Amino acid sequence: MARKFAYCFGADLGGTKLAAAIADAQGRIVAELTEPTDPRGGAYVAEQIAGCANKLARTIDIEVAQARHVMVGIPGAVHPRTGRVSQTPNIPGLEDFDVLGFLRDRFGPDVAIENDVNLAMLGEQALGCAGDCHNAAFLALGTGTGLGLLINNKLFRGARGAAGEISDLPIGHDPTVPIPSVTDSFELEVGSVAIVERYRRLGGTAVVTVRDIFRLCEEGDPLAASVLDTTARWVALAVATLQSLLDLELIVFGGSIGVRPELYDRVQRALPTLFSRPINIAPSRLGDRAGLIGAVCAAAQALRQTPVATAARK
Repeated sequence: MARKFAYCFGADLGGTKLAAAIADAQGRIVAELTEPTDPRGGAYVAEQIAGCANKLARTIDIEVAQARHVMVGIPGAVHPRTGRVSQTPNIPGLEDFDVLGFLRDRFGPDVAIENDVNLAMLGEQALGCAGDCHNAAFLALGTGTGLGLLINNKLFRGARGAAGEISDLPIGHDPTVPIPSVTDSFELEVGSVAIVERYRRLGGTAVVTVRDIFRLCEEGDPLAASVLDTTARWVALAVATLQSLLDLELIVFGGSIGVRPELYDRVQRALPTLFSRPINIAPSRLGDRAGLIGAVCAAAQALRQTPVATAARK
């Protein structure tokens, strides 16, 4: 008698929302949900991830145990040997909690956790704009910044899992930028809070979010345009630095700010003034689902390597 189909479970944990899905061995999603991240963090978030798997299993009338491989994206660095997470300022208590151990207790040994931007890179390689790339990067620009690196067709994590934690990149001083760097930190120059503060510092009218600045730019506000010009210049400097070190085929722009054409187009125009060779960049094709798609694809790949993946239903 043949065994039941096996499935996989993927999740993308963010500071404000948790996206999760169950998929088959080919990575085809059969059930998906999104809900606000539990603000209590730590163990509560880990419990929420497991709860999402249970909810999704019920919607397709399977036992959660049939989700035999699990991949969860974490907004921080994941140590490649210990599985401990660090640099997760948006989720309280997560660094002090053994997320991987908890999930393995719930699902079994075939569980992995990975940096969320790394998974976004895998998602773009699998179903997005980086399908033919073996050396690429996913640059996430939003409230914070992050970088997923694909080197020789493998994720590059670094010695402690912190490769791509680009927020602290010391961007230095560029005399051609109208507003000199006052922080020497990439995230504090190009994150959403920095963009809003730059606009206010230059005497702009009160704005609440970076979306207001994008709107003002579309309406022809010259100050908003100037602020985005400066931000794009800092981003272009970081991109040129990456390219000089890694010689990438493509750098994918993602995140709530990175995919905006008002910024992306400005970066594209700035790059030839900073780097002698062409640099290929492209906006994310998967948008805010890149991390979830990457988690599902990674889990499905692991599932396909087990014999149970192809077992038929009774």
